[in-house]
Amino acid sequence: MNIRYILLFFTIVSVFFACKKFENISTDEWQPELAFTLFNSTVNTVNLFENYVNSGELLIDDQQRITLVYRGGGSAIESRDILDLIPDVSFPMVDSIMKLPYPIPEEIQIDFIRAKSGVMRITAGHNFSENVEFTLNIPEATLNGEEFNKTVTVPALFPSIQDYDLSNYILTPQSDSMVFRYTARLVDSNTPVTLPLVVVDFQDPVYSYAQGFLGTGSFFVPLDSIEMDLYQYFAAGEVFFEEPKMTITAQNSFGFPMRTSFNVLNAITIDGEVIPFGNDLFTQGIDFNYPSINEIGETKETVVTITTENSNLENIIGQPIIYFEYDAQVNSNPDNDISITSFVTDSSNFYLDAEVELPLFGRVDGFAVTDTFEFTLDETFDNVGDVEFKLVTINEFPADVELQVLFADENFNVVDRLLDPAEQLFASSQVNDLGEIVESATKETFIPLTRSRFNNIAENAQHMLVQVRIWSFENGDTSVRIFEDTQVTVKLGVVGTVMP
Repeated sequence: MNIRYILLFFTIVSVFFACKKFENISTDEWQPELAFTLFNSTVNTVNLFENYVNSGELLIDDQQRITLVYRGGGSAIESRDILDLIPDVSFPMVDSIMKLPYPIPEEIQIDFIRAKSGVMRITAGHNFSENVEFTLNIPEATLNGEEFNKTVTVPALFPSIQDYDLSNYILTPQSDSMVFRYTARLVDSNTPVTLPLVVVDFQDPVYSYAQGFLGTGSFFVPLDSIEMDLYQYFAAGEVFFEEPKMTITAQNSFGFPMRTSFNVLNAITIDGEVIPFGNDLFTQGIDFNYPSINEIGETKETVVTITTENSNLENIIGQPIIYFEYDAQVNSNPDNDISITSFVTDSSNFYLDAEVELPLFGRVDGFAVTDTFEFTLDETFDNVGDVEFKLVTINEFPADVELQVLFADENFNVVDRLLDPAEQLFASSQVNDLGEIVESATKETFIPLTRSRFNNIAENAQHMLVQVRIWSFENGDTSVRIFEDTQVTVKLGVVGTVMP
């Protein structure tokens, strides 16, 4: 329930005197010199939560049952973050044939890689007096089935620099290496030669697809958190939810097995206490779904649900939690099964997100919230004497609500109390064995305020400190359910005397 709405009528001292038009509410038994209605308003559950819950969302099912949902920000790992399959390297060819080791982890066995973009720059130079015909051949690089085979004329005394687009080339490194070979001959004399300068330079290569056994390894999903503002005004007490649930969802388009373990899975209280939760399954690892070699381009979803049945979530949700935090370690090909043909595309990614669901079904035991408001009275009211406020509440919510308002000076020293002692202003509705509301409760409260108290408040108070304590039905011993149309009506009137 929105504390700022519940406490709205505690600004009545200023509202009362600012009103221009009132409705007389005197009765035969109640005959004051002045009688005014300040407000008569009804709000339901959705109205109350819309102004109170900022980081969460209300979900309403077809039976009007309400669930409060808090979601995390989500974290994504892209293919370029974990697999660099075309090396961004530059090397000189000190011989006309070189078997260059392909610089990827040796456990990776590549069937083929399709390049998406990038450039291969070939620099060739010599000090001969005539031009040289230079041809470079790369058998493991093909385009439309044809090997890379490029011929250029290198002028005498000047190097040749040629850039070749790698787009759509198929690379098939053999035994973790690729062969580069060149031939060179003097154009005029047709004499084979070896060049003193041949450099191969791969610049910004990007793959679009790779297939084979892509090895074992680990990558980490960064720490993410789920912020909860349910306890933003928390002071004391407990709230228990009967059916809390945390759902972790993974979206995976990498084409190989993945096993995910959670290194961090904590709830953080408003006091900074860290409470681990979950079970052994979350730390040992959960196998996440992945698309097979026949499902290239598809995304597979895995949903992991944490409930009170498989974790200590029930006890945690009873604490004043302000956020959950989690991170994950993902192991690729955890069983090292080389019989699985794996794949990756340039758009492959692994996305992990989580949400907490709190159905509004549970119990509240002395849950206390506080808030502070600025308080000023800018007008003088010399003709008003003693006043008394009449508060009528018609409450469908299965909760007793006790309230106190403290008026404080600039240093937060209390100068007066609206109620002494604090009183129960909202009486709980009646519920059945299922915790469902069957009858609303009406309560009348009279709050006197003498002229001397009013003067003291008007002259000295600069802050209004509001304290609310809530108990669900039967002093917090019974779980209750709140529905979309559950509502409360508040009627506030004031009676007073006119000074001569």
